[in-house]
Amino acid sequence: MIRFILGILLVISFNATAGGVYRNWDDALSEPQFVYTIHMTFRGMDSIPDILDRFPNLEEINLSNNRIQYLPASLYRCKKLKRLILFRNNIKEIGNSIYQLALLEEISMSYNNLKSLPDSFGYLPSLKILMLSNNEIDTLTGNFALLKKLTTLRLPSNQLRFLPDAVSMLTSLDYLDVGNNYLVGITENIGNLTNLKYLYLNINRLVKIPASIGNCKKLSELDVVRCGAMVLPPELSDLPRLELVYMDNRITPFYQNPRYRQRQYIHVVSGDELLYRSSQSQ
Repeated sequence: MIRFILGILLVISFNATAGGVYRNWDDALSEPQFVYTIHMTFRGMDSIPDILDRFPNLEEINLSNNRIQYLPASLYRCKKLKRLILFRNNIKEIGNSIYQLALLEEISMSYNNLKSLPDSFGYLPSLKILMLSNNEIDTLTGNFALLKKLTTLRLPSNQLRFLPDAVSMLTSLDYLDVGNNYLVGITENIGNLTNLKYLYLNINRLVKIPASIGNCKKLSELDVVRCGAMVLPPELSDLPRLELVYMDNRITPFYQNPRYRQRQYIHVVSGDELLYRSSQSQ
């Protein structure tokens, strides 16, 4: 019986640390060199111990669905960190030392209390995925233009009033969601995003979409629902990969190019439709 119990405990211990994934601080501290992932969600934690730099091989931190308010200084010394997953917490700011995480590829901090991003945020040379929906961010630093590897930018449900020209310099971007903000305009150079496939501008205060959008030859999906009364630019009709355009009855559509008429579908969303595209549930 004793051997049986010991065997069960051994299996539990192995599962807890399989693949370098650790789910409590004590186990992680007992063998720090083997820690690659710290995964502690739904724990009710209101703080992170300032010990993260004790794990020299740490690549991923997932502390989502807690009550964390601040990021410890040791976080910025995790030189091998690639993924920082902290959505649904109470984090108020990201430290200016974030630039030290040169290998960081993904930041997921949606549903927090962020009001701004530090100026050094643009100095993250490896960043590919940035998810900051449902915060209180009202401006984007000009250094955003330096995020040359960024492919996914999710900023819906913030306080943005203008999409700056810095965003148009993110030439690797293929997914841009800035829906449900207070945008009154977007950069005239949006057409520089030649790799853009998905553009979501819904629930804003836009009066026009710049004509340069005609240069986004890979664009396949566009959402401008509940942006007010405006006329969609005719340049959209010549986009060969455009398949889905979401709009409402206050918006005047573009005249479809007969060559792409069978491909391009304009979906007029009614007032009672809240979820009308698959990506809204992500």
